[in-house]
Amino acid sequence: MEEELHCDLEEIMADLEEMQSEEAVKTPPKKQKRKKIDLKLRWKKRDQEGFLVYEKRKPKKDRSGKPVASTIVSSSNPQEAELETASTSEASTSKQHFGDVDAQQIIDLQLQQLQNAMECDEPRSAASHDWALRQTLSEERWEEARPKLLDSLLASDCVHYGPCDHCSLKQAVIRCKDCFPKPRYCGQCDVSTHQHLVFHNRETLIDGFYKPLPPSTAVQDLSGQNVIYEQVCLLPITRPDKICDCDPQNLAVVAGRSVVLICINGRYDVFLPVMNCRACLASWTPEVVDLLFSGYWPGTVEFQTIYKVDLFTSFEDLKITAPGLSRQAFVKMLQQRSQQFGRSGNICGNVFQKAFLEWTYCRHKREKLCGIDHFSCPACTPDTVAVSADGNRKLYRFSKTKGTEEQPFFDGVFLANDKDVATFVDCVREKTIPVHGKGICGTSTWAAARETSKKTNTKCDEEGLEVAVCRHSILLRGLNMFRGEIFAYPLFLQKELATKTNCKFFCTDIMCRYWPYLQKVAQAFPEMQNLTQMKPFLSVMHAKGHSTKCEVQWGGKNQTGAGTTIGEEVEQVNSFLSRVALTTKYMSKAARVDMITLHARGWNERKKRNLHKYLSTRYLKTIQKTKEVKKDIAAIKKCTQRSDEELQQWVTDVRQWAVDTPDDFRTDDPVALQHLIEGLFLGIQQKKRDLYRVTDRNKQRHKIRRRIREDKKKLFNAISQYNDLPTTTESVDSVEDLLAAESPIWPWDSEPDTSLGMKKKVFDKVMQLERLIEEEAILLEEMKQHWTHLTRTCRALKDQANVLADDLATQSYPSGLSDQAYHGLHSAVLQKCEEIKTDMVAVKETYSQIVVNGNGGSVVEEDDEDPYENVSTDASTDDEL
Repeated sequence: MEEELHCDLEEIMADLEEMQSEEAVKTPPKKQKRKKIDLKLRWKKRDQEGFLVYEKRKPKKDRSGKPVASTIVSSSNPQEAELETASTSEASTSKQHFGDVDAQQIIDLQLQQLQNAMECDEPRSAASHDWALRQTLSEERWEEARPKLLDSLLASDCVHYGPCDHCSLKQAVIRCKDCFPKPRYCGQCDVSTHQHLVFHNRETLIDGFYKPLPPSTAVQDLSGQNVIYEQVCLLPITRPDKICDCDPQNLAVVAGRSVVLICINGRYDVFLPVMNCRACLASWTPEVVDLLFSGYWPGTVEFQTIYKVDLFTSFEDLKITAPGLSRQAFVKMLQQRSQQFGRSGNICGNVFQKAFLEWTYCRHKREKLCGIDHFSCPACTPDTVAVSADGNRKLYRFSKTKGTEEQPFFDGVFLANDKDVATFVDCVREKTIPVHGKGICGTSTWAAARETSKKTNTKCDEEGLEVAVCRHSILLRGLNMFRGEIFAYPLFLQKELATKTNCKFFCTDIMCRYWPYLQKVAQAFPEMQNLTQMKPFLSVMHAKGHSTKCEVQWGGKNQTGAGTTIGEEVEQVNSFLSRVALTTKYMSKAARVDMITLHARGWNERKKRNLHKYLSTRYLKTIQKTKEVKKDIAAIKKCTQRSDEELQQWVTDVRQWAVDTPDDFRTDDPVALQHLIEGLFLGIQQKKRDLYRVTDRNKQRHKIRRRIREDKKKLFNAISQYNDLPTTTESVDSVEDLLAAESPIWPWDSEPDTSLGMKKKVFDKVMQLERLIEEEAILLEEMKQHWTHLTRTCRALKDQANVLADDLATQSYPSGLSDQAYHGLHSAVLQKCEEIKTDMVAVKETYSQIVVNGNGGSVVEEDDEDPYENVSTDASTDDEL
């Protein structure tokens, strides 16, 4: 195609040269005015399927009224239209005078026509890329199929009589929803088949419609009449092959005491199976270990109520996915499913919750024996870049919900012990002189920035929760708040995490007030001097509510070595935990601690499962963002015509401006109006931000909105007074313009010779570039730590499995477990090791792509062993261990 195009162009150029030479011989050359070429971009119109739409223009007319050929010809065939256009242009070129500009225009026209022809030859795609069109077509198809669906739904309720699908001798009277493709049974085949399939959902056909039938009933044919009768339904459970030395034919299985079995389909009333020997009269009754072998969990110690374990896992998954789901709602759903399938009876919610918590605690102890820690970050071990702490006032608990004085199962696992926290707070107050009142940043007050606080609500016991997370939003530690948000709570978390992690930055939303408090406490407690070695970090979004100078000095995006850490990761976790508060505020003290711990565990599991994807995606976005910011800085340098040294001097000027603080002033001084305006502005911003973050009641939000309106009026009056002063050289913007700005620069802060606003913009860009460059190195280090953590965990599990195998060989059990329990622990360790190996395969594949495509250096070391290398299914070999 390209060779033919070049040949055509050469022929056209040769014809043009001949015609120009002939015209030059006939007439002397005349100066011709060069036409200005108007280059305009025109969008090509396409239909809904993406094909070109050709315009239909009216033929032009000259002065004599004769039509003139247009460059766009209407034709039903796009290819014919292009050919007609090409022939018209060629005919016109043979009769007109050609100059250099005209020749170039013809060449461009030919190229455009060739391009259009090639576009028209593209095969049409059957699938549409327009989302709106796909939705419209889907809706039309559903609308067309709706009558057929309704007809089929009614037809499915029609009872089909016929012979039994299994014996083909008798009339079918029962249909089983779980026995497809042969669902129809006669009465005799139904009893023989479903005697051991208790959980199948059956329906009778004898009344002319499908009626749900519980497993404790059956249908019998008596003299041609189908009669429903009660039958004994035994609990499906693992039974021993023999209970004595007698002949197994002497064993008989009879019904024991009745129990209630609860699974995801609701309640079942069944009987425990009892095995008796007719010869020696030996007997066997199921025990707790038999229940656990069969996948059940006792609801009580005597197991009058039994739960299937998959019911607990389903409930936990629902709670993690929908934290606002209550226990009562889940139990009602189970009761509704029981009635739907023809069964009856109530389900006790208290017994269900107790059994669920007992199961989760035993699972936690088993994971602890395997060395699994859910409240640590693999990418932040051992070196942690930043830890963010913040309080959540929505996680309160009503004091009227007393409950029993039982201890929580997970006391101290995630939430610190209340007595330990209270002792620490009292000790700090004894050795330091507290400053009463709320903290002030500039002239704005912060409810969380206080050293002392009284109990704010007498109706509540716990007033909230203080949690600490890493920069990957993984929960590390938490505690209950009893006196609002005081500095002692994040100090306790900082002290706890300092012993576990090597943290570089500590982030809070009131760091400008918290850090002086920390230095004061460190002077009174020499053992806390190591806490001051951490660097302060004001969370990026909360810094918008502080003064601009405070943001420059303490803001996280201006801290060297922090990367693109925002310090707001705890807010993401709080948005999840706030939904948990819908149910925990009515729980007892112990149940609240346990449920919050389970939610935190589930949150961390979900974060760790996708940690490698998060780190790799963030790394690629960081590289792309770095390129964009470099282009922005280059554009700023070109626009301002400044060198790198001058831009760096601007950065220094902004930092120096932020460090300078004003002296005390009188109330009638213009400076007083300046600080009043700043304080009102920042107060309005803070109230708007906390409108939905802190409060969860419309009554409280109404009060905040009213204060915002009052502060706006005060701000308007203060701005008017300041602008009317004779000493005012530059007026302040209106209230609406100020609130619309992200971080305004006030006129009294601007220098007369240089725009401080421009310096601030350059400062932000330079800081952004520095943080992005740091982030690239931080992410690579976190990927390496993540991989190293997985390899070490896998190696530790292998070593533990080897030790357990040796103990089993020598029959020595140092932990005091039974023989079967020790074998089970060995199997659990092997299972965890296999899960780690599976995770390592996915992590290695993701990080290897970063190394190859992202030029990230050596994240995954090549000499590390393959996760599935030397794996054997033989438990006696050492390769698997």
